[in-house]
Amino acid sequence: MFIQTIIEKLNIQDKKSEKEEVIRILSKLQMGDLAKLITRDNFFSDKIRDYIFEGSGDKKLFMHYTQEENVAEKIMEEGFRFTYSFYKTADVISEDKLDLIYKHSRNKYYGKYVVIISISKKIYDYYSEGLKETQSPGLVIEQILTEMPPSLNEDEDVVFTLSNKFLKGFFNYETEEIVPNPEYDPYFNTDVFEQNLKKIKALTGWNT
Repeated sequence: MFIQTIIEKLNIQDKKSEKEEVIRILSKLQMGDLAKLITRDNFFSDKIRDYIFEGSGDKKLFMHYTQEENVAEKIMEEGFRFTYSFYKTADVISEDKLDLIYKHSRNKYYGKYVVIISISKKIYDYYSEGLKETQSPGLVIEQILTEMPPSLNEDEDVVFTLSNKFLKGFFNYETEEIVPNPEYDPYFNTDVFEQNLKKIKALTGWNT
């Protein structure tokens, strides 16, 4: 019964692979972690869905999972830190339910707190076009949308911090508790972003 519950929670569709998948996951988990697989999941409640997608028509949306509430609070207050690829820990999302089911099923074991990132498509597209001109595939728009200069972490990786203005807030998908960000402004723009783009263009040898 316990194994069947896990299979249902994982949304495994291929019956031939379900046994191998469950064995693989169980082998990586401690007993305390198994409880996470059968906890209450209200991610698709009307309350949570309304919060995520309210006013999202002209926004680019992303979500990031974390286990600790204090970490979610810190991200909301200080900005979203990432190294090189923003997309390693943040997934772009839309109201496509199948895509959302897949991404939530894949990520929910990283934690019950979900941080929502929301950026105006107009701002996102503007800097995206500017970045395309540099013909530098290793760079991402989110590296431009930072107010703080990049820094090095203990592994000497370059760390960028997406402005906290683009943090809509976070929620707990078990309790449905929502914590909005009072500084949230998806249309936030600043000369610093333009300067960041100019620096990238200068470093890549692109001439205006």
